[in-house]
Amino acid sequence: MKRTFALFAVIFCFTSAATALDLRSGLVRIATDDLTLRPMLYRLVDIAGKKKYEPIWYSDDPRTSFIVINVDGRIYRMGSSQEYQTSQKQIANGIEIEYRSIINRVTQRIQFASLAGSRVANGFLVEIEVENFTSRDMKIMLKEVCDTWLGEKSGNHIALASNPKVIDEMYLTPDSQEPYIVSPGEYASVALLFDSEPRPDAVVIANWKRLSDSMFAYDSSLMRGFTLSPYSINDSALGLYWNERIVPAKGVIKVSSRWLTGGPGNEFLAWLADNYPPKAEQQTTKAQQNSTEQMPLPALDVEAIRSLLARIDSAIQNVDALSDEDLQQILSELDSLEQGGANPIPQN
Repeated sequence: MKRTFALFAVIFCFTSAATALDLRSGLVRIATDDLTLRPMLYRLVDIAGKKKYEPIWYSDDPRTSFIVINVDGRIYRMGSSQEYQTSQKQIANGIEIEYRSIINRVTQRIQFASLAGSRVANGFLVEIEVENFTSRDMKIMLKEVCDTWLGEKSGNHIALASNPKVIDEMYLTPDSQEPYIVSPGEYASVALLFDSEPRPDAVVIANWKRLSDSMFAYDSSLMRGFTLSPYSINDSALGLYWNERIVPAKGVIKVSSRWLTGGPGNEFLAWLADNYPPKAEQQTTKAQQNSTEQMPLPALDVEAIRSLLARIDSAIQNVDALSDEDLQQILSELDSLEQGGANPIPQN
């Protein structure tokens, strides 16, 4: 039984009339709902020899995925708050959904991305931008609820590198050392990449309704599963959180997340274990580390150093007779040595 989404007081007020967008690249697709303008993300899959696009977030009611902003202690849910007007447009390599109020603008950009060494688009970069229209600094926090659903049918809602079957709510930060958070499906899967920037400051794995009903912060409790009877059965989601940031007057801040798609859950998890992070990236990083460690120190001209030290000592003892030209000469020679020069500037 899938959820019955709680009705908003105002669903379509301040929503611009627009034609739904539908873009495709490589293995993935981005579309917008023609009524709510909410984004829908897909992965191309093969089912019994037929190609189709499998939604990676719940798409029957795309309002179940949404953005919440905390502005100086006041909380607004994008797409349902009367203070914000919604519009959309196509941009280079993706789409842009804008939520505009009199004090700020929250923009969600979703662009195709080639991740984990792929030569074609196989994922998405999801960026949230906040622009401050006012003449004073603004404190904001961001929350994005992503209604992952691919693993709900099998009961394997979420998988981590350290735990292939997460059954309880969890709170993860980068200190958790989890490289990815996977929603593994029967035909398609999606991973929120969590090993490097850009990424959220924290991720909550939780029952969707509890996460949706929470105004902003969410207190996840271990041993609490993904069912809230009788309202939300076998129903999970990810809550992405970005900590407090200052948006300067007339300024802008941006945060992002990366989403890698793949095939059936078991295959995708095995592939991630063997191939992520990409071997080429690992080798490049290791080579750079080794190169830094083995890089020889610049050769030093010992006699030049001794000569310069003697001149400095002499200048100190005869400081009253030291001319500006002599001082500049000493400083130039010292600067040359500090930058790795083997020979100081010769004296005239």
